[in-house]
Amino acid sequence: MECLPGRDDIGNDINPTTNRKRECLRHVPLGKKHIDSGFDLEERMKHQRPRIGIMITPGYTSLTMGNWIKHALKLTGEKIHMDIEILITSHVPVYGYGKSHGYSKLIRLVTLPLPLAVTDAYYYSMNELTDEVISNNESNNEFVIHNLDTTLDEQKFKDTTKPSSQTIGSITELLLRWHCRLSHVAAHTAELTLTLDNLLKHPTDTLETILTFVWRQDWEWEGHNHNNQRTTTRREEEGGLFPKIWKGDAEEFVASEDGSLQPLLNQLSLLLQDDLLTSSSSFGETMRQSFVNEMIKSKDLTSWPCPSFWDGVETSVLSQIASEMTPNCRDGDPYARCTVNKDRCEMKKDAECK
Repeated sequence: MECLPGRDDIGNDINPTTNRKRECLRHVPLGKKHIDSGFDLEERMKHQRPRIGIMITPGYTSLTMGNWIKHALKLTGEKIHMDIEILITSHVPVYGYGKSHGYSKLIRLVTLPLPLAVTDAYYYSMNELTDEVISNNESNNEFVIHNLDTTLDEQKFKDTTKPSSQTIGSITELLLRWHCRLSHVAAHTAELTLTLDNLLKHPTDTLETILTFVWRQDWEWEGHNHNNQRTTTRREEEGGLFPKIWKGDAEEFVASEDGSLQPLLNQLSLLLQDDLLTSSSSFGETMRQSFVNEMIKSKDLTSWPCPSFWDGVETSVLSQIASEMTPNCRDGDPYARCTVNKDRCEMKKDAECK
């Protein structure tokens, strides 16, 4: 089960990890830059922007999905005069309770079937996650994806060296470790999981679910516009803090040019040409065995801590993917508090963490 806003309101939802009543946090993270703002704690919390994390595994399809969702949230936020921060990242949230990672709510995007996610991660890492990019991100303490328009084209597809069977197996393991980490976060933080096939088959319903999830009144926050003026009164005059039904807005966006899924379909049309995704692929057995081994190692994605991203990483392409998944455990981050040593080990590429 996941921590969805409203479940804990019932009073009898049990956290499967702790066997205690579930607490579903949806707070507004208080950045360090607001400490000296002159307001008391309650006022600072009301003026701080909620932070929505769109969590994606490295890949062209997941990045395109995340960009589509971010654009929809931006437009609806402007429409109802609500200012939020939307971050697309592959870096998992840090361990700890819900107030450690610096997010108000999380949207986890899942590319299925798994062979598609593995193939996508491979092509993305080979073309976009160069050593230079990784080094620059680490030097600048960057953990969000800024180049949201990155796409896979015919030239990149043709020029990319085919992976080895071992590489495919290792990427499978990395993706499962990423989901293991996100599953732990779902025990205490409002998290919505969406799959690629649902978005493609039911884009309007999926977007309606997203808008309902994000724009619920789940936090004590008055909000502000870009001039830092309070807009609570204006929203109340327009019929309430949030619309109760988002179907019309979802239909309008999906029908617009901005809401077109053609860019996503273009990515898929290339990836589906890869031999890895054919029924006769020799990589199938490798992927199945890696899946089984990783599920055993992670106790079906429930072990704590999850297996290290650096366990078994021996090539540059695997290192690039692992680097893109490690927790945001950077000194000086205004929101995340890295309190668990396991996260610091992941940042240091230390799989043993003794």
